[in-house]
Amino acid sequence: MWLSVTKHEKTILTKLVAVQADGFKDAGSTPAASTNFKMVYLFDIDGTLTPPLQRMEQNFLFFFLSWSKNKKVYLVGGSDKKKIESQLPSSVIKRCAGMFCCMGNEFWQGKELIYKNKFDPPKTLIEMLSSFQINTKSPTLGKAPFIEYRTGMLNFTTVGRNIGLAQRNIYYEWDKKSQERNEIAKKVEETFPNLEAKLGGQISIDIQPKGYNKSQASQWVRENIDENIFFAGDKCFEGGNDYDIYLDVKNKGGTAIQVEGWEHTVRVLSNH
Repeated sequence: MWLSVTKHEKTILTKLVAVQADGFKDAGSTPAASTNFKMVYLFDIDGTLTPPLQRMEQNFLFFFLSWSKNKKVYLVGGSDKKKIESQLPSSVIKRCAGMFCCMGNEFWQGKELIYKNKFDPPKTLIEMLSSFQINTKSPTLGKAPFIEYRTGMLNFTTVGRNIGLAQRNIYYEWDKKSQERNEIAKKVEETFPNLEAKLGGQISIDIQPKGYNKSQASQWVRENIDENIFFAGDKCFEGGNDYDIYLDVKNKGGTAIQVEGWEHTVRVLSNH
């Protein structure tokens, strides 16, 4: 199901789509070979292009497809490829030049796998995470799995990955006050100095070897395409899983913006 939006939001989006479509009415359906790309656009997915773990809102989809014509766009997600493909329509994915999955530890261009990193988490880490799960004080609790192994990383939640949206929201609000995820991330990094733990989504923590985070995407783009970079993400605060790529882009002359949901992304892109 598409996320419901207010009548006012729909009006704004409709106008934005019309403006974008008019601007590209002579551009054709695909970028011309001679197009002079001036910037590479990198986007987080959850909370930036979609609501957390939901599909892209339909009006935003139309806007994004129109806006992205003749632009070089890459996706940068914490989830695996299958999950990203379940959130974004194939029309959006095909429009993008590539997809960095699993915190940048797996990179795809179309159907071609460009690279993937390996990570064998220590047994003591799994034991520690299991202890955190058993002792959580969360007001809501689901069932296993609590740990999801992804390429080059793992994702952990104390409340179970399969809880519903209402339960996610309950935990998310509780976590803001209790700081459970921040405390777990801090203890993981203190115990395992070669690992980093970052907050992702509403209920989870992304854990990977130090440096193997989303900044791999901006570094790859810079080294292989050598163009200016724009990045938008919703977890750009210290400890969030967009923080490293946000700093990498910002500190090296690019544009990095923290957004507060896909509606904010629309407003940002209307100026780009």
